[in-house]
Amino acid sequence: MATLLDWGNVDAATAQIQDSLALSGRREAFTFLCLSTLLRVDFDEARGAITDGSSDRGVDAIYLDERFGRRVVHLFQFKYHEAFPRSNRNFPSAEIDKLLSFISDCFSQTEGFLDSCNLLLQQKVIDIWDFVQSGGPVQVEVHLCSNGERLVNDQRTRFEASLAKFKFIRLYESDLDALSDAVSQRNLTERDIVLRIVEEQVFERTDGNVRAVIGTVRADEFIESFTDPKNALQLDPSLFEENVRIYLGEQNDINRRIFDTAVSAEAGLFWYYNNGITIVCEGFSYQPGFKNAPLLLKNPQVVNGGQTSHALFQASKANFDSLQRVRLLVRIIETKDKSLYTRVAEATNSQTPIRSRDLRSNDPVLIRLEASLRALGWYFDRKRDQHREVPESERIDALKLGQFWFAYVQGEPDRAKTASDRIFGEYFPIIFDPNEMSAERVIAVWKLYKHLEQDRRGEITLSRVEGLSSVNTKFTESYWLVEGNFHLAFLVKKMAEKAGIDIFDFDKVSIVVNQAKARLSRFVRNKPGVSFYRLFRSASTKRGLFGGGDDNQMKLAFDDDDHDDSLEDLMTVRVISRDDEQI
Repeated sequence: MATLLDWGNVDAATAQIQDSLALSGRREAFTFLCLSTLLRVDFDEARGAITDGSSDRGVDAIYLDERFGRRVVHLFQFKYHEAFPRSNRNFPSAEIDKLLSFISDCFSQTEGFLDSCNLLLQQKVIDIWDFVQSGGPVQVEVHLCSNGERLVNDQRTRFEASLAKFKFIRLYESDLDALSDAVSQRNLTERDIVLRIVEEQVFERTDGNVRAVIGTVRADEFIESFTDPKNALQLDPSLFEENVRIYLGEQNDINRRIFDTAVSAEAGLFWYYNNGITIVCEGFSYQPGFKNAPLLLKNPQVVNGGQTSHALFQASKANFDSLQRVRLLVRIIETKDKSLYTRVAEATNSQTPIRSRDLRSNDPVLIRLEASLRALGWYFDRKRDQHREVPESERIDALKLGQFWFAYVQGEPDRAKTASDRIFGEYFPIIFDPNEMSAERVIAVWKLYKHLEQDRRGEITLSRVEGLSSVNTKFTESYWLVEGNFHLAFLVKKMAEKAGIDIFDFDKVSIVVNQAKARLSRFVRNKPGVSFYRLFRSASTKRGLFGGGDDNQMKLAFDDDDHDDSLEDLMTVRVISRDDEQI
């Protein structure tokens, strides 16, 4: 049972978001709180997921997720209570029937289904259909979020029984109590993990303020310890912050071999074939001289072996008994020096590693940039929500800046969209180059980002109030803004350069924005039924815009139909067979 303290915790976080984003009310802010907290996305991504409005078919938000080695369609429904006395109300059972109707119509592609959806939902459905057909197996997660109580037990049982026939759908409920816990943990990094060293196979050494232990653990126990406690379908992403390179999947040659060995008759030889896992932590402790001694790790981070970890996780789902025979070499390093985390990660990876935003936050370039921006009246969030008490209009977020700079200045809109996990990794020295980046340039680029983002927000708002319309010129021509702002920025830059405009002169650059929007709208309009999600994540879109990769060629694809053919496969929304039992 949630308490008044839980209510105050969630309400305070909701109020902070309302003030920071200048939203009209708590209800809207609650939506942002749930999406950003549960999905670990920023507010701009959350905004693009919202489908709430008339004719939303009981679906308030949809987010397509390809992170953490999974492909997931997240469906959300939110219920917000204005006052604590109402928080004892259960989630309304009538809403689950709306969701069941939507799920059934969506995944069987019922005739006329799109016409029953509002504009925002229509495009999300098209994206879902393309998402399902464009890759491997897809999981659907239904989230019921409320600052009240969960479904009553018999209604939850009924809902789960109805979902069971789809086989690929799981239900998650986030009530006031769960949201209070999630909000409380947003700023906490404390996490203890226990591993057991096999037999007495352990070696320890100490060098000054650095201490390490090397040992062998059972792979099944390693996977169990590192599985997300809130989602048994994935490893805990927070334990891979320094090495969160998206799992490349079982089809990757190396990962395929790891997987195959773990589930084969040679599983007992895994220790000899694999390089093992490197973990950095703030402290570890164990009792020497004991067989299978438990090893306690304080705030561990896997800095090398992320692919091995995820491949073994997949193997555990395919053949858990075989995984019990796998032994895994682990090297654990204890240090209070955060900079050593970075150096260890860099030295132990064959590729430049992905490092967490927080660890990069103390990079000298970002520290100097923060000081320069502060002198000009701006707050720079090196860490997420570093200046949360400051209005959004006065803040510059390091991650979003990195993405937009990558798209606009570096001309990589598709990678800015799909590789945000690398902004603070291998792309960091390219993007945050002190020879190219100054406070004045950052402000100019950020102003352009906010200018485009304002248009994007306006388009989302307009689409939400326009209601149903299967044929809507305004929607066709401009709703792509929800997913395509990075490509718009790329086009703005190219048009500015052609006109001889300094790309860091916001006042002059802003003049070409409307022209760029009109051109990109024409490009999208010539692709009816397009999945915007896929379109703006494909490298071929940028090539299509310019008839190839030539930066000097400003002849756009919509002026030359010959360049459209390269995108035909991408644009085609394939029909899902009604006989398919599994996505």
